[in-house]
Amino acid sequence: MPVIRGTSRVNPLGADRRSELLSALRQELGAPNEGAVREDRMVPIVFEIPIELSDKKDVLVVWEAWRDIRSEDRSSIILEAYGEDGGSIAQALGVTYDEAIEQQVLPYAVQPMNRRGEADPEAVRNAMIRQGGILFGDKKVDLRFPSLQLAQDAFERLVQDLPTGYWSIVQTNS
Repeated sequence: MPVIRGTSRVNPLGADRRSELLSALRQELGAPNEGAVREDRMVPIVFEIPIELSDKKDVLVVWEAWRDIRSEDRSSIILEAYGEDGGSIAQALGVTYDEAIEQQVLPYAVQPMNRRGEADPEAVRNAMIRQGGILFGDKKVDLRFPSLQLAQDAFERLVQDLPTGYWSIVQTNS
């Protein structure tokens, strides 16, 4: 069987850039912008996934700022941002939105199912952003989760936040 190897780009992470990323991630962990409508794709979206029968969790950080940052640097920054709580992390993974889709680490999507006139499209969009929706394109929001439980939790919050809206959880292949 042939061995097929891809090529990688290795860009060393400078101390200033590392410090900038670490500070931004610590800020988000310390005071998450929950409930705020965030239009900036450069804000990290942090998923903490509890591991059953364990006191550990996996942490997934989807963040466009990871672009051109090596995987091991991403993980190291995540662990350092958690400080003393870093010991409770079984796996720390940092990905961009495109990488998350390509690697299928966000397989559960919560999607609006509204007919015209049932719910204000801007209110639906803002509700999705408040739950961690990722902006792409001009007005599109993609609300995805790494686990069914996290998707169900967001679904419940969306129902509370926007009673006139209808929502669906879909397991995606991409």
